[in-house]
Amino acid sequence: MSTTQNSGTQGEIISYQKLRTFIGITGILLPLLTVFGSFLFSAGNYSWQHSISHFYYSKMHIIFVGTLCVLGGFLITYRGTAHKAGNPWENRVSNIAGVCAFGIASFPTGFDGFRPPSGGSNQYIHLLDPPNEFWGGMHFAFAGSLFLCFILFCLWFFQKPDAVYTGDLEIKWKRRKAFYKFCGWGIAVSIIMIALFSFIIKPAEGVFVYSTFIFETTSLWCFGSAWLIKGSAAWCHLPIVGKMMKPLR
Repeated sequence: MSTTQNSGTQGEIISYQKLRTFIGITGILLPLLTVFGSFLFSAGNYSWQHSISHFYYSKMHIIFVGTLCVLGGFLITYRGTAHKAGNPWENRVSNIAGVCAFGIASFPTGFDGFRPPSGGSNQYIHLLDPPNEFWGGMHFAFAGSLFLCFILFCLWFFQKPDAVYTGDLEIKWKRRKAFYKFCGWGIAVSIIMIALFSFIIKPAEGVFVYSTFIFETTSLWCFGSAWLIKGSAAWCHLPIVGKMMKPLR
């Protein structure tokens, strides 16, 4: 293979590895940015919402919508490596996930549950007509589909190695594979807990009043962590990152 071909291949590998990292960082930051941003804008006790989606109406509207759009763009841009082996499904699922991220940003959840109930100074978006059942249904459909795509990546696509590993590298690959599986099941359990607390337990007080926000966050952090580890090969040459990733890379 020529030097030019090697450089092109290496550039492509670095590109998708870094893209994996950016996807992971975006997923992890979304709940953090919305809460801390609300606090900085003096939302006080109302810095927490019952779900991440309720930040659509808050002063963190731009952060919520913007982060989802950035995530959607990253996911649609991502191709992975499966297409090289004649399997385009990793790319297809990534495209579906990207469309779902845009869909969540486009179809807001219902205003019921926004804190404070009267809106107050924390409210940024005032809709003339509240989202009807169709809009709410589309929001939940896109959100559920996005989390399902996250699970597929962790339990299926990430279970396949990017290269042939032997010796110590094979041991580290098996550790990463187990970590991806843990993240995938973590997302699945988080979704089950959201449904359990929303439709069965229905807490009226205490921390689990925010159960949807809590388990959406755990799901996003599982998703983001899996993508960060998957893309860590692009950053292992950095001293600090290399030491942190040594057990897995």
